[in-house]
Amino acid sequence: MTASRAALLVDGSDTEFRELVHDMLAFAAAIQEVRNRLGGLIGLSGTQYTILMSIARLAGKMPELGVATLAEHLHLSGAFVTIEVNKLVAAGLVSKATNPSDRRRVLLTVTNEAEQRLAELTRVQAPANDTLFGPLSASEFRAMRSIIAKLAGTGERTLKLIDYLAPDGRIETAREQVSPLV
Repeated sequence: MTASRAALLVDGSDTEFRELVHDMLAFAAAIQEVRNRLGGLIGLSGTQYTILMSIARLAGKMPELGVATLAEHLHLSGAFVTIEVNKLVAAGLVSKATNPSDRRRVLLTVTNEAEQRLAELTRVQAPANDTLFGPLSASEFRAMRSIIAKLAGTGERTLKLIDYLAPDGRIETAREQVSPLV
């Protein structure tokens, strides 16, 4: 058994759980490749594209958008986001300004060049996203959005659990199973 929670088992079997994980891995690989290709169309890596899109979307809602908020939104480390934002600044796609409320922090916005590239990208981006999520009805999309939002935050906790159970990275010395709610 690869899972033990009753909610993850069907008739006492983990078969459907394993099939779900494999389907999710296939979809994650597809969405990653779509992201990489969309980024490539405007001269960016997939990660840079995601960061640029997030800044463009969030800056309008959050006038004090900074690296920490962006990193939290993307479930990435602040240090990694800082490195990638600096690349976008060097490429002339993101502007950084000192936050007047806290001079140790910066405010992020996209440049006119970035807005132009993102606007041009919608010619491919919209049909790609429509196709990628094409099988979903509106209610299925809302349900999926809710479910994925719940799962997005579990990765870090799960990695900490694995590090606790197998601190030296070897199965031979792994600790006995603990409650999955740790």
